[in-house]
Amino acid sequence: MSIRLYRPFSPPAVFPSALLQREEGTAEGSHRLPEVRIPHGKGKARMKEKSIKMAKCVLVYCMGLFIMALGVSFSGTADLGMSPVNSIPYVLSEIFASLSMGTWIIIIFSAYILIQFVILGRDFQPWRILQLICTTLFGYFTDFTNFLAGLFLPDPARMTFAPAVVYGVRLLYLAISMVLIALGILFYLAPNLISLPGEGIMQVIAHKLDKPLPVIKMCFDCTVSLIALAISLAYFRQFHGIREGTVIAAFGVGKILGLYDPLKPALHRFMHGLEVE
Repeated sequence: MSIRLYRPFSPPAVFPSALLQREEGTAEGSHRLPEVRIPHGKGKARMKEKSIKMAKCVLVYCMGLFIMALGVSFSGTADLGMSPVNSIPYVLSEIFASLSMGTWIIIIFSAYILIQFVILGRDFQPWRILQLICTTLFGYFTDFTNFLAGLFLPDPARMTFAPAVVYGVRLLYLAISMVLIALGILFYLAPNLISLPGEGIMQVIAHKLDKPLPVIKMCFDCTVSLIALAISLAYFRQFHGIREGTVIAAFGVGKILGLYDPLKPALHRFMHGLEVE
């Protein structure tokens, strides 16, 4: 009678999937999942491309704000009336001269953000707070361009020419103002970033009342113009900040803006590198 000794069972030193592959053969492609590799280079290239596009959009946006501020300075030097959205800050800066027009723009536009919060209530989107950034930029740009205008633009009020000539200079400044403001609006709107609080409050009211935006814009412009006019009459006892130039700009800027439509594809190509139909 012979006795057989059995060795205890020891598990394989490889995983079951590897064992299965050994049993079925090691030929390429037999029960093997395709190996996936993440193209790190392409991912970094895409991130860099997105960063460059965003930088270009911010650049165009800031250029738009600066060009608009330059147009506001030309309008202020012309002294034929400011655009409705800037009329209240202008009149208040003339009354309370210790604060610059740019500072009053920041104050009044911040009040517009607060009004948006009151109207929307719980529906107020946190991103609307970012309007403070563009408001502050626009305010500082306006102060800077007013400084430049004071240095380089002859003041019609100090000219000794005939009244008709002086008024012609004012009209020229007003025309340049409208051209610059329209161009600034084109640049400012092209990146589709944050709107200024003036446009923001119009959009909120239009959405809340379910009314067309052009109708709300007309009502808003009339309201702020009347407020500025009331302040002007109460303090100066005359029209100051609201004059014929306000009406001309209200209609003229939109017309000039339409002439800039051929520039839109070039702007989009610069920002996104795409052909826009």
